[in-house]
Amino acid sequence: MRLLLYSSFLILFFSCNINEVETIEISDVAELAAGWDGRVIGSSTESYVGWDVEIGDADNDGSLEILTTGCPNSSLNMYDLEDGKWKNILLAENLAKTFPGMGLAVKIVDLDRDGSNEIILGTGQEEVGTTIYYTFRLEDSKLNTLNVSRPNFNKSGWTHNLAPYDIDGDGMIEVISAYCGYGEIIRYDYEDGLEKVHASKIHQLSGSGEESLIADVDNDGHVEYITSNSFREEDAKIEIYEFDEEGELILPPRLVIDNYDGKRCFYASVMIGDLDNDSMNEMVIGWKQDQNINLGTILGYQVGEEAKKKYTFAYEDKDLDLSYFEKMMVIADADNDGLNELLVSTRGDNLSEFINSEHLGHVFMWSVSNKKIKKELLLDLHEGVASSSWIAVGDADNDGLNEIILATGEGDRMKKGTSYVLMLEKADSD
Repeated sequence: MRLLLYSSFLILFFSCNINEVETIEISDVAELAAGWDGRVIGSSTESYVGWDVEIGDADNDGSLEILTTGCPNSSLNMYDLEDGKWKNILLAENLAKTFPGMGLAVKIVDLDRDGSNEIILGTGQEEVGTTIYYTFRLEDSKLNTLNVSRPNFNKSGWTHNLAPYDIDGDGMIEVISAYCGYGEIIRYDYEDGLEKVHASKIHQLSGSGEESLIADVDNDGHVEYITSNSFREEDAKIEIYEFDEEGELILPPRLVIDNYDGKRCFYASVMIGDLDNDSMNEMVIGWKQDQNINLGTILGYQVGEEAKKKYTFAYEDKDLDLSYFEKMMVIADADNDGLNELLVSTRGDNLSEFINSEHLGHVFMWSVSNKKIKKELLLDLHEGVASSSWIAVGDADNDGLNEIILATGEGDRMKKGTSYVLMLEKADSD
């Protein structure tokens, strides 16, 4: 039985503050690789404007926008290009209900498949309380809160991604999330349009839930649920679960990857996509062996009955700084050459993790051609300006070409500061 949390249709309204973006040069924030152009399209008094950044049609006007959610004011912002000018629209703040608090994950998805998108968001609770799951709809510049879920069986304080998919074939999108802290995996089901949301704990991880993805990782024609069971010394795992015909999670996981080259790790990040353009999905795992030593390893795997290492993108590389990559790895055609690349941004916020950091603030791109790997440093954030960024790729300015969008962070995440939203694009060859 799934727990009914809200039986009535809850509508709260957030007023929206709209500001045109001040002119800040990209050179004031970062150094770009040759052959790439960039600009600052937004700034914020949040020290972390984005622990997530998403591109999609958030307001259902037929064009794409950018959403970011960050801290310490747990805000939700939209960046929209109108008449050649970027506008920063504050949709909501204090979503964590405490200060400091975090907005940690946001998605744009048509939950009831009626042709109009909704926004789902999960919070992070810095000092007290458990995470909150929101469902919004943006209409006429007003953010309407359709549902709020905060189940009492969830003891964790941080949302580590949201995985939407119609897993039971009922025509409605379900959402699964694995939670950071105690490791609850929670499924959210909507009924009666979106008037009711049910939350149920479908599994308990042995460690902390650090990622949630739903994808066909083994290319068998059926999606799987992929999570990171991590943040435990020498006990990080990537776990792959099958669904049964009713859309229920089959336990235990079908496949567990718990080391690289026999080395057990503290943390593991994961991303799924066709990174070598062979029309088959691969799995990328970012490994961090020791919590207090910043040497990151990024490997590509082909998943079948087992996970076989196929590519080595980085091996115990200090240039990856803290080497946590949740919502910081993307597989997409970032340079509009018709082929996918692997893009990875880095974190250098030792003030939040209490780990020594070099504050590198890098963005790397790897491409694979004929099994040969090419690595490029696309962007290097200026120390003292930004040391971390979260990444998305899509047609953010509606010009028919993909751009890279970065939401930066700097300093103590418990305090206000200055952060930026950046757009990178391949320079015109003309």
